Parts: sequence; C-alpha cells; structure tokens
Amino acid sequence: MTTRPSGSTTGPPGRQVASRRHKRVQVARACDECRLRRRKCDNRIPCSNCTTADRICSNSGAPKASTLTQASEEIERLKQKVQQLEAKLEQRSHETNDLPTPTGSSPSPPLAFSPRNSEICDSGNLKKYWGGIQLRPARSSNDTWLGPSSLHSFIQRLSVYLSLNLQQTHSPNNLLPISASDNKLLDRPEGPDIDPVRRLVSTGKLSSGVYLSPIQEEYFINFFWHTYHTSLFPILDETQFKKHYQSLWVSGDKERKPSALVDVVIAMCMQHAISALPSDAQGFLVEGNDASVAGRWHFWRGQTLLTYELESPSLSTLQCHVLCAVYLCGGSFHNMLDNSIGQAVRTAYALGLHLDPSPSMPEQDREMRRRLWWAVYLMDSKAGMKLGRPFVLRDSHAMPSLPSDSLEAARMSGSTFAPIGNNSTWLSYNLHQTELYIRARAAYTSFYDQELHLRNGQTIWDDRHALESSADVLFPHIQKLQEWSNAVPESLKLKRQNNGMPLSTDGTRLLFEQFAPLWLQRQRVLLEHSYHHLSVNLYRPLISFSSKPSPGSPAEEIAMRCASHAIMLSKITQQVLAETSILDGWHEAFHCQWNAAMTLIGFVMVYPDALLATEARNAIDLAVDVFDNFGAKFSVAANAAKIMRDLCAKVDFLAKHNQSQRDPLNGVQTISMDDSMSIPQGLSFEASSSSYTNALAPDLSLFDMAVDVDFWNNLDALWPEADNLFQFQSEI
Repeated sequence: MTTRPSGSTTGPPGRQVASRRHKRVQVARACDECRLRRRKCDNRIPCSNCTTADRICSNSGAPKASTLTQASEEIERLKQKVQQLEAKLEQRSHETNDLPTPTGSSPSPPLAFSPRNSEICDSGNLKKYWGGIQLRPARSSNDTWLGPSSLHSFIQRLSVYLSLNLQQTHSPNNLLPISASDNKLLDRPEGPDIDPVRRLVSTGKLSSGVYLSPIQEEYFINFFWHTYHTSLFPILDETQFKKHYQSLWVSGDKERKPSALVDVVIAMCMQHAISALPSDAQGFLVEGNDASVAGRWHFWRGQTLLTYELESPSLSTLQCHVLCAVYLCGGSFHNMLDNSIGQAVRTAYALGLHLDPSPSMPEQDREMRRRLWWAVYLMDSKAGMKLGRPFVLRDSHAMPSLPSDSLEAARMSGSTFAPIGNNSTWLSYNLHQTELYIRARAAYTSFYDQELHLRNGQTIWDDRHALESSADVLFPHIQKLQEWSNAVPESLKLKRQNNGMPLSTDGTRLLFEQFAPLWLQRQRVLLEHSYHHLSVNLYRPLISFSSKPSPGSPAEEIAMRCASHAIMLSKITQQVLAETSILDGWHEAFHCQWNAAMTLIGFVMVYPDALLATEARNAIDLAVDVFDNFGAKFSVAANAAKIMRDLCAKVDFLAKHNQSQRDPLNGVQTISMDDSMSIPQGLSFEASSSSYTNALAPDLSLFDMAVDVDFWNNLDALWPEADNLFQFQSEI
C-alpha cells in the first residue's frame, strides 16, 4: 500500500499535488496609532510601525486595569515606584552635599543663574527660613520682611482665616489708624536748613525747633533716674552723668554745649512723661502732634552728633545707641530700632565688651562694662524675637559674667537707692530680667533652628506632625522658665490677693505694697509683665488656623498656656492702670498688651469651645479698657481700641454662627476649623442676624489696620532735616 506524504491532496492522475497553506498570524488588537491609520499591526512592543515612525505606541506591555481590583493594584504599584524614585533622588542629593571641597585654589564665583549655584544655596546642611511675611507697613513704599515669631505673621494668618470664614472682601486703606506718614499727626516742618551738622558742632544749635529751657531739662533728667534707670537698664553712672551735665553749661550762656547722650536721655523722658498726661494737658512740647514722638528734636540732634563718633566710639557712644533703640521702640519705628541695635552690637564688639573685663580694671568700671554688654544682649534678643529676624549678637562664644547685684555693686553704681531686702538691691531687677531673656532666647533658638524637613514654601502650620514635633522641642524650656520664676527673690515679686502665686497664671488680683517706692513697684510689675509677654510670644506659633493639633496633645497644651499668659497679662495691665500710675506713659506696656490682645483674638477663633475661651473673651474686653486708658494720651492706642472693638464684633458673630451650626434643628452648613483654609472662593456666607451683618459691613482691612498700629510713623516726618543730613554725609 502506497502512503501519501503528509500535506498532499488527492487529485486526478497527472495533476501536481498542492501543499497546504499556513494560517495567517492574527493580532488580537492593533495599537492605537495603527488602528487610526488602518494599518497592519504586529505583536511587537512597541510595534514595528510606531518604531519606524518614531511614535509613541500604546502597546506598552502594561496590563489594562479593567476592574476595580486591577486599578487598585496599579495605583499601589505606581506609589511604590514614586517612593523608589524619591529615595534615589534624596540619596543622590546627600552624595552631592558630601563631596569634599577642593582646597589650595581660589574658586571663581559661580554664574548668577547657574544650576550648580542653586544646588549649593539649597544645600541640605544649611538651615532654611520658614514662615514670615513681606508687607508694606503704614503706606511705606518698600516691603519689610518679618519672621514667623512676629505678631505681624500671626495677624496675617488670622486675616486669612477671617476672610475665609466671613466671606467678605476687605478693601485696604480704610479706617486705618492715623499715621504720621500722611502728616495727620506730624506735619513736616518747613524752612531750609543748610549743612545742619557743621552748624551744630560750631554753635551748638541745629535749627528752629522745640528745645527745652535749663529748668525743663533738669525736670526731665531727674525723671530719668526713677524710670528708665531703675526699670530698664542701669547703664549710666548717675554721679558721673550729673557732673558731665553741669560741665556743659557755660557761665552767662542760655544754651548748653552739645551732648548726644544728654539729648537722647531728654528725648526718652519727654516721650514717657508727656505720654502719661491727658492729650489736653500735654502743652506745646508735642507741637500739636502725638506724644509718641515728643522729644524728637532732641533725639535727632543727638543722632546728628553721633555721626562724628562712629569711627572712634566710646562707652558713651554705646550708651547712646542703646537708649536710642528704646526711644525708637516706644515710637514703633521697628526697622530703625533694628538698625540702632545693630550699631550697638558692632560698637560693643569694637569696645571689647564681649570679653570679660580685665582684673586690673577698677571694679566699678568692670561692672559698668558688664551691664552695658548685657543691655545690648537684652535689646538684641527683644528685637529679634519681636520682629522674627536673626539675632545680630552671636551667642556661640563665651560671654562676660553677669553683672552683680550685691550691696557693694549698688554702692559703686553712682545711685543711692536703699536695699530692698533679702540681700537684693535696685540692681537685682536688671539681673533677673537678663536671666529671663537668656532662657527665653535659648527656647526661641531651639524652636526656630530645629530641622523640620519641610518642603519648599511649607511651614509648621501646613504639617500637623511638624507642629507636634515643635511642641516637643518647647516643653523642656517650659520647665526652665518655671525654675527662673522660682529663683526670683520675694522682694521682687508682686504679691497676690487670696494667697495667689506670683509669676503665675492663676488669675488672682494684684496686691500693691502701700509704702513701697514707685520705682520698686514698677520693677515688680514689669518683671512679671516681661515673663508673661515672652511666654505669649514663645508659645503663640502653636496656635494654628489650618492644621489644628490633636486634643490633649503637647501642641494643644502649649496653645492653652499661651492663652493663659495673655489673659494674665491683660488682667495685670488693666488693674495697674486703673489703680496706680505705675505704667502711665509706658509705651512698651501698650505694645505688650496689643500683642496679647491679638493673640487672644486668634485663640478664641481656633478654640471657641475650650474651657479658657470665655475667660479669653473677657480678657479681650479688659484689653479694650487698657487701650482706652492709653488712648486718652496718645493716638495710636485710641486707634487700637477701635480695631479691637471691630474684631470683637467678628469674634462674637462667628461664635454665634458656629453655635447655630451645631444646633441639629438648624440647616446651615458648618464651616469646620480644618476645612476653613480650603473653602471655595465663591462660597457665600449667610449671616444669621441682620444686626451682625451691619456690624461687619464697613469696608476695612484687618491686616492693614492691625499692622499699622505698629508701623504708624515714618522717618521723614520725625526728622525734618533728614535730606540735608544725608546730603552732608555723602559730601564728607
């Protein structure tokens, strides 16, 4: 039997046998490009057509997520891939930062916009500033940067929160506090003054202005020893100063010889003493302007004289810089204050005050140099924490010993104040205040220098974990501040009614010692005032409007501590002003109260249901009383009272609105704390009461108003001869 080969077909004899045809390769689904162009597509990945045409082929080989399970698996896979890529980038960044720096050659400066330069600037080994704002204060033409610890940064966050919750459009420059920059308070004096410095040096006269007679100067100089000398810095020797002052008077002359130190002291005391008087009793010394700039003619004459001492400074030069900073702080000239402190720091280094005095130096001079150094340290700390800017004075090196407050040191100081008991003297206040600022500055540095691993543009208020870790950094310093309060001698503590605890937040009223001298009572009040004020500033960053900390967490506890200190400061200030004259005209007390009041406004917004909320709201009313008291004497406080009343209306409105939202019978949608930062721009806000709507109706800018309380003056209005002096300086 003959077998036919496989694949052949039968047919008639003599006909060739045809081979069987192979089946054509089928493609399950053409790629998108081939289907669009109706071309044959193979199974390659990518297909041949797309490879030849250099097109992106949809045949990527990735499985199609056709079900929910497959989609979830694909999302998880992509997340893992992103994490792997981020880890590789971070590893490469560390490797770049760890590269050794070449030595032995002088590297050429990098190009301005070089990517390599950007990597160096963004090195992971360098700390980055976070938070802070750029603002244009009080109709200024230039922006100013203020850091996250500043009240202005807090006000900006508060303003954003209010705008989102109230859904109002606030127009700027309406209902702003009266500002010197628009000549409503300080009309710019007229009249040319050519070459004022040469005329001043040769004749002792600057120009027509408000200067004091010898009797008036004597009054304000005597005022200095019982106010700033005892309650701020003991950096002048009273006996030596009075001898110097007497030497300036020439027999038969009506005007004394020029002295920068005397002029600055007189300016400070005019600002303080006149600010303690009602507006209608301030007389011609304010020239019809605000008391905050009383003494400006003496101040600028002293500043003019200081220009000749810059190259050859003395202890008197440093004393002038420190006291000028105090005057500028009282007038809310914050940038000028910062510059004056910078000059003080550089002058202190030039004089070698950062080194402990030589044992061969007389003990009286050694103590004066120490007090001067620590006065510069205190002012640098105060400005840095208030403005949120880096400290000018470096504390990474050893510093001189703290000044002594012993009976012998008080005897050598040049002043004759009686001891206050418990081996304490009038110098003890300055010593314990300096120690308080040392501890507060250490806490501030630890908090703001910590590495938070924030992304560019982020702050601790954008990350709840960063907020919590920041609270952990602060907690050890709370105990250190408590240790400081325990170490303060009883003779410097304010007694409390009902056996209350001094230097605490227990809320008890003060008990004033009836026959204690006014300077000692002021020391006691200001020491406790400083303690609460520094605590408010230190703890305030934990009040967050966006990422609210967990209930009972350390961050929330510190926020509550912040409110407790602000409440106590308000109670102390209101009682002292109502019952005594201790703080009359004390501008720093006004600024501390403004700081506490704005903090309480933010606290009540964030924690409306907290146990402290009602007490905080009552403390805001006390703050309004304080502003009314100060406002009868200087205008910026009167405008602060107006601003605070407007904010109280907003606080009460939101409290009533939130309460109605918690009512199950009310159908209004709730705007929660955590969602307030992401409310759509077009969301309308429905007021539940027409009366509240009318109270909120005026167009005003909370941020501009609140900031303008601190930035309400300008340089040109204060110094009418500024242009001439700058021209003279450029010539020499």
